[in-house]
Amino acid sequence: MEALAGRDAAHLPERGAEDDFRFIAGTIMVTGAVRVHAHPSAAMLAAYEEDPSLAALRLDFAATLRETLEVLPAGLPARAARTARA
Repeated sequence: MEALAGRDAAHLPERGAEDDFRFIAGTIMVTGAVRVHAHPSAAMLAAYEEDPSLAALRLDFAATLRETLEVLPAGLPARAARTARA
């Protein structure tokens, strides 16, 4: 994670090492979670078929990951500002 954070820092030095590390850690965690939910088990697929109202729970991997990874770095400066005031 440190190597990835370093690469991130090379492109966005204004973010800072701590936020680079947070972004990479968040990216790894979110990717795993989204992948699990975007590739449901056979039982979940059957449940989606049986109850169409559950379709809203099904995630598109690429779209969900892209949206999340767009929002995650946007929140880092706000978090840093809030922490600085505390």
